[in-house]
Amino acid sequence: MFQNPEALRRDFDEIAELDEPRWNHNRCYFGRVLRGLPADCGRVLDVGCGLGELSTLAAERARKVVALDLSPRMIERARALHSRPNIEYVCADLLDCAGRFGDGSFDAIISTATAHHLPYGWFLGFAGRVLRPGGRLIVLDLARAETAVDRLVWGFAALPNAAMNLALNHTLRGEDAHSREVWARHGQHDSYMTLRELRAAAREHCPGAELRRLLFWRYLLVWERI
Repeated sequence: MFQNPEALRRDFDEIAELDEPRWNHNRCYFGRVLRGLPADCGRVLDVGCGLGELSTLAAERARKVVALDLSPRMIERARALHSRPNIEYVCADLLDCAGRFGDGSFDAIISTATAHHLPYGWFLGFAGRVLRPGGRLIVLDLARAETAVDRLVWGFAALPNAAMNLALNHTLRGEDAHSREVWARHGQHDSYMTLRELRAAAREHCPGAELRRLLFWRYLLVWERI
């Protein structure tokens, strides 16, 4: 179900070189992710930080951000584009380096479009271990349509998606032909869970988590460790 880390690393090294559109499906929800951070936020772990845009926004609200990505090129560009004294960029696979993070060592974990690359139950369990009491896990990721409501909501999303791309990216497609080709090639390896499967995993590993369907083929999970 989960892509080989070496293949993922190669994919995202290539994706790191693409031109970023002004508007995309992740960036439009960054505000909701940031609003989920605890009021007095010390240490934040950003899992799958990419080019570091969300990391640097979180660093404005937190004392320290550890920004993790398995792509060397992503980390290299993140350091060049979004460097701050309170961000530590780490090039590593979370599955390999999870043991380096102590129990209760973070006030928040944030993750954008990365959780579907990890064993989901394991990731939620990891969050439960390294978050302090009162710490929050905030996951923005993609889900697979299963119900009629999923198909209705995400089918309708094509209209505002085209409108936002036209208004902010000056194109109906949002990305150039080369970018679409690279993302399509990466997408052949991707596998997404349904909202039902995600809620079942959350009930098992993060009781009380709130999981909401979002418009642009995504969901937001917020869980506060007791």
